[in-house]
Amino acid sequence: MMDRPAAMPNTEAPLLPDAAAYQQPVRLSVAAPAFNEAGAIRAVVEGWLDYLSHLEGLAEFEIVICNDGSRDGTGALLDALARERREVRPLHFAVNQGAAAAALTTAIAATRFDWILLIDSDGQFPIENLAPMLAAVRAQRVPAAIGIRQKNDHRLARFGTASSALVCNLAHRSAIRDFNSAFKLVWGPLLRALDFEAKGMNYSTEVTSRLLEAGVPIAQLAIAHRPRTAGTSNMKLFRGAMDRLLFVAYIALRQALLATGVLRRPLS
Repeated sequence: MMDRPAAMPNTEAPLLPDAAAYQQPVRLSVAAPAFNEAGAIRAVVEGWLDYLSHLEGLAEFEIVICNDGSRDGTGALLDALARERREVRPLHFAVNQGAAAAALTTAIAATRFDWILLIDSDGQFPIENLAPMLAAVRAQRVPAAIGIRQKNDHRLARFGTASSALVCNLAHRSAIRDFNSAFKLVWGPLLRALDFEAKGMNYSTEVTSRLLEAGVPIAQLAIAHRPRTAGTSNMKLFRGAMDRLLFVAYIALRQALLATGVLRRPLS
């Protein structure tokens, strides 16, 4: 059992892809957190396996899922899938580390392949979004892509998402249309070299922020996003809103400190 993430960047591979990397068959790692997803995790992962096994241009793939101390049968189901398919590589925390961030960081650190797809394990992001995302990074020759969700959340959640994205874009002087999207495709050596600090549900916002800090171009494209059909969301509305407010304030302050040279830019 694992108690905490220990990210170790791969320093042997170049942090950015060269021209040949956009033309070669793709070696893909899927990285995902999971917490109390026993109701749907088998169907979701089997769907990923079926899709990836037939995706044209994919040389090989792995699915690295970190079970964040689930109290239901999520861990056992992942272990059973791993016995059936060598591509599935589950990791387990003995106790919950807090709303996805630690689990995702650990999954990222354990990946081995050239490209990493970040995705939630609750089935809200169809894996079919991957093909147009791969096409986008290849066509634009960029090391990262972000999926723009078409969401139908209630008004308060939409306001919070839009407000935090506005502040983050102002802090970065960027124009990311879905700053908080959890569905991303990133060049593996680059993503494994980045340092993540967030706890809770702010991990997707931090990944976007760190990519912008690294100065890499990012493709953006609309993707499908569907309502959760099983399990329960880990987001508590008031606590989540307060955490998001504080984290966005931290991002804004951090960018100011980087701009004035008080902090050293990462990967420099």
